[in-house]
Amino acid sequence: MKLVLNGSEGEAHFGILDDLHEQIPGLEIIVELDPDKALAIVHDADVVYGLPTAELIAAAPNLRWIQSSAAGVEYIARIPAVVESDVVVTNTRGAHGPSIGEHTFALLFALTRLLPDCFERQRQHRWDRGGLYRTAREIYGATMGIVGYGATGRAIAHRAAGFDMPLLAVDANPVPPDDRVADVWPVSRLGELLERSDVVVVTAPLTPETTHLIDAAMLARMQPTAYLIVVSRGGIVDETALADALKNQRLAGAGLDVVETEPLDPANPLWDAPNLVITPHMAGASTEKERRCIEVLRENLLRFHRGEPLLNTVDKRRGY
Repeated sequence: MKLVLNGSEGEAHFGILDDLHEQIPGLEIIVELDPDKALAIVHDADVVYGLPTAELIAAAPNLRWIQSSAAGVEYIARIPAVVESDVVVTNTRGAHGPSIGEHTFALLFALTRLLPDCFERQRQHRWDRGGLYRTAREIYGATMGIVGYGATGRAIAHRAAGFDMPLLAVDANPVPPDDRVADVWPVSRLGELLERSDVVVVTAPLTPETTHLIDAAMLARMQPTAYLIVVSRGGIVDETALADALKNQRLAGAGLDVVETEPLDPANPLWDAPNLVITPHMAGASTEKERRCIEVLRENLLRFHRGEPLLNTVDKRRGY
C-alpha cells in the first residue's frame, strides 16, 4: 500500500503513523505537501491524504481511497472523475467538533458580552463602561437552533446544554434524537426553528440544496433580538441579505467564521456591518484537532488493510 500525505493538517503528528509499517507489511508512506511535486509521485498511490485537486486525482490512476483532511468534502462533488469512480472518500468528521464547539461560543460571547467594544476601549486606554453595562446579555435559558445536526452540531449542543440552553435542530437527513435534542426536525421546518430561536448556529455542509438556504425571507423570520452564528461553510447564508438585516437592526448580531468567497474582499460590506464579528475560517483550528485528524487516518489505514468498513465514509455526490 502506498500512501501519499499531501495535506498539512496534522503535519506535526505524522509520526503517529510510523509504527504502522510493522502492522501493515509493504506500507510505503511519502510526505509531499507541494501539490505540483505530488503530481510526479502519485501515479502508483493507493491512498491520498489531504484535499486533492482534480489534477492530482487524474495523475493517480491506481487510487483507491481518499482520506480528506477536512470534514467538509463538497469539493469532491465537483470532481466527476472521483464521483463516477469506485474511489472511496472519507473525511475527518468529529475531529473538529471540540474546536468548532468552543469557537461557536467565542463568537456568541463576543456579541453578548460586547467584547469588540471593550477591546476598542482597551486600545484607547479608556476605562469606560458607558453604553455597555445595561446592554450586555446572558445566554442562560436562551433557545439555540442548530441547522445541521451532525457531529459538529452535536458537539455544539453538548456545550450549549452546559449553559442551560433549550435546543432545537433541523437536518436534511433523518437523525435520531439524543439526550439534548428530543426531536430533530426536517429542513422543511427551518422557518419554525428560526422563529423560535434566540441563537441560530449554522453547521450544515454546503451543497446545491443548502446554498443560500437562509436567504432574506428566512432571515426575516428570525427575532430582531436573535444572533446568527455560521461556522461550517460560507454560502449557506445570503450575505447581502445578512448585511442588510444587521444594518437595519433586524438582528441583534452575527458571527461569521466562514464566508461565501474566501478570503473576504476588503470592499465587502460585511466588514462594516454593525454587530458583526468575523474570524478568518479558524473555528476548526487547534493543536488537539491536528492530532485527531491523523488518528482518524491511522485507524482507517488499519481498517483498509484488514478489509473492514472505514470510518466517516461520505456520499461523493452529495458532498457529505
